[in-house]
Amino acid sequence: MLEFCLDTGDLEMVKAASKVYPLGCYSMNPTIAVNCLKGTGKSFIQNARDIREVIGDEMPFFLEAMGDTAEELVEDARAMVAAVTGNTLVKIPACPEGYKAIAALKAEGIRTSCTAVYTFNQAMLAALAGAEYVAVYVSRLDRNGGNGIETVRRIKQAFLDHGIDCIVSAASIKSAGEVERAIEAGADNIALNLELLEQMAVHPMTAGTLETFKSDWEGLFGVGVRIANMVS
Repeated sequence: MLEFCLDTGDLEMVKAASKVYPLGCYSMNPTIAVNCLKGTGKSFIQNARDIREVIGDEMPFFLEAMGDTAEELVEDARAMVAAVTGNTLVKIPACPEGYKAIAALKAEGIRTSCTAVYTFNQAMLAALAGAEYVAVYVSRLDRNGGNGIETVRRIKQAFLDHGIDCIVSAASIKSAGEVERAIEAGADNIALNLELLEQMAVHPMTAGTLETFKSDWEGLFGVGVRIANMVS
């Protein structure tokens, strides 16, 4: 099932987006967290708890562990799911220590997403280690001579061919066109921000069409009259 994931650490953005858009999960990475929290005096954990309070305990919420070794990543993951309760998943980087941490966390029942995936092989290793999600950095891959959408497509097809139960996330998405292409390539999860959601939600022709409907309607029934006014 397709889901859109709001990728932000901005509490006000979470509040605004959650009231309007059909979001299936929320996430933030270290860079996003730093950009949102710089100068606020608020800690990463407190901000995450505030977001959890807005989105509710059942909503999937992805938070990234920090550390250079598997042991450090696992320690961070344990601390994070204990501090930010509810349906919290831990983002673990696509590297040898990360795969080791994913396997260890899987054994403990802590769910993970493998992040910063740039290659087909990284995704396969992460999925077989026990990651529930693999996050392919589409735009960053494109900017460095790769093909992000094609990488998403190949990973998804391999998971289907081999019966691998792992969700493919298209992350580092920068345009509405990339969202379309990622979905067509088989991505199950699209990580995006509020600005991109708003770009996807509107079209100038829609606004023009609605103005025509309103003008025609009010020309017959009167300004401000709605169907609710006609029902006794």
